[in-house]
Amino acid sequence: LSDWRCHRRRNGHRDVDAARMTGIFLKALGAGILCAMCSVRFNGHGKDIPVAGFIGFLAAFAMGFFEDLYLRAFVSGLVYSVTSEIMGRILDKPVAVYYAPVLVPFVPGKLTFVMMGEFVTGDKLAALDRLAEILCISGMIALAILIVETVFRQFDERKDGKTAL
Repeated sequence: LSDWRCHRRRNGHRDVDAARMTGIFLKALGAGILCAMCSVRFNGHGKDIPVAGFIGFLAAFAMGFFEDLYLRAFVSGLVYSVTSEIMGRILDKPVAVYYAPVLVPFVPGKLTFVMMGEFVTGDKLAALDRLAEILCISGMIALAILIVETVFRQFDERKDGKTAL
């Protein structure tokens, strides 16, 4: 490593180097393209397609800065829930138009495939361990969506003059 990288690490600075940042950006770009394609698959029309891609890009970009698998799932859920709510209000669309296509790249599909292979080969303990991991990731995404929905609903009720709770 060059002297400046060692110097930064010795002094406790945590900078994202260019290679890691490029990797995060490329993965986020791929997730954005996938979300746009899934929007077409889920009958997205007009502006909904690039908006779904933009939301997927932001969620994947934000989760790229975290290492923990469950924290990544929670952060991506928060980012795409908040962004979906905001874009739904700006474009006067239901939020569900963006939830379905953006959710596709963030669910643990590879883990599910591996789990099914473990069940088929008879390794039930590893398959159950994988199932617990899948449920934790899905639960973190669902919890993030629930928190954002609750907060936005509270703001809507206060704005409309209804008493919250």
